Amino acid sequence: MKKIVLMLIFVLLYSCKKEVKNPYFVSDEIYNKIIEGTDIIHQEISESDRLFYVLNRYDTLIIMSVKYENVIKPTFMIKKEGTFYTDCCKIIITKPYNPSFKIIKTPNRLKQNDVSEYLDFYNGNDYQKGVMYKIKDLNHLELIRKGDLRKYFYPIKEYNLPVIKPPKEYLGKPYKK
Repeated sequence: MKKIVLMLIFVLLYSCKKEVKNPYFVSDEIYNKIIEGTDIIHQEISESDRLFYVLNRYDTLIIMSVKYENVIKPTFMIKKEGTFYTDCCKIIITKPYNPSFKIIKTPNRLKQNDVSEYLDFYNGNDYQKGVMYKIKDLNHLELIRKGDLRKYFYPIKEYNLPVIKPPKEYLGKPYKK
């Protein structure tokens, strides 16, 4: 009788497990790792950043934190799929570059055109920082790097977009060529 009662309690507790609402990615593990990556960044790398980019290159998932949208090189040069929000932050999903695994659901619920264009008050102090995961398969990701990611970003020919010229009057001062 004890075994049956214990088994029923175990089944009841297991059924009450929090369900992950994941309308964006093909795997709950991908979604969980993105949320886990934002938590790691908040705790260990940059407590003040509330904006994150998710990049997928080959078999690597990169979660990069920045202070402002579209100001450091990999963020303004890459194409965006859309955005979604969590309790604490905004997460921008970028277009995958030669992905080994398809991680975004085809009819996705990402908000489109929710990425701002250009900020005038950027001071130039931000850099590529975050976490990197190796995607072994859609349900197994391994943390391979966290912290400074500058050495992993180099120009890709497909993403060489023309540089946006600043407005003629930049912060109230005339623009000089």
